[in-house]
Amino acid sequence: MNGSSLQAELKLAEKAAAAAAQILKRDFFSDAVVTKREGKDLKTEADVTAENLILDHLSTSPYPTVSEEAGVVPELPKQGPCWIVDPLDGTMNFARGFPICCVSIALWVDAAPALGVVLDLNKDRLYSGIVGQGSFLDGNPMEVSSVNETGQAVLATGFPTGRSYDPEDLAEFISKVRRFKKIRMIGSAAMSLAYVAQGTWEVYHEEKVFLWDVAAGLALVEAAGGKVVCSQLSPEGTFNVTASNGQVSL
Repeated sequence: MNGSSLQAELKLAEKAAAAAAQILKRDFFSDAVVTKREGKDLKTEADVTAENLILDHLSTSPYPTVSEEAGVVPELPKQGPCWIVDPLDGTMNFARGFPICCVSIALWVDAAPALGVVLDLNKDRLYSGIVGQGSFLDGNPMEVSSVNETGQAVLATGFPTGRSYDPEDLAEFISKVRRFKKIRMIGSAAMSLAYVAQGTWEVYHEEKVFLWDVAAGLALVEAAGGKVVCSQLSPEGTFNVTASNGQVSL
């Protein structure tokens, strides 16, 4: 895809995110209407309504879509463009009134990030970026942090629904993260990655996370000059993901 076509798709994603944000804030801020509380997962009518609206907007595009609330996990195409949608990242935060949640829309090309849009629902901040063309916060350029010492760096992470809590796995996790100055867990992978892209934090790492949680944020980080590593673990769509400013490693 050329630069002009990516700009057009970015505008489409921004419009879809804005429409979803409007209905989420208008109809669901006071009650997300929880429909499922199984295990460590949470599903709401807010997620489904926002997703339907986003998919309606994206239907004008010829590309296939991978989305969270569809009920199945279609395979990410190895070739060509594909939309990846998380209509409400940070659902638990949204349902509990904790102000860290967002709409997340990405376009990947040949199974790699091409563009991302993350719309902060509480502060109405729009993060957007195209890999190779730059990353922006409300239209203003943003870049990853210049911190180059792990001991001075902040790591963002999380424990997704499918994460193992076995003692051995947790011990390995602790051995990785203990070298950082601070650890942050805010309940939204997309917002965590947006903070890496804008230089607030240096590294984001999460294991067994679904692609829709991180697809847009990874595009933002790469577009802002950072480095991303995303390795698929299972046919169900879980990934190990690390995104950084390119100067601090996990």
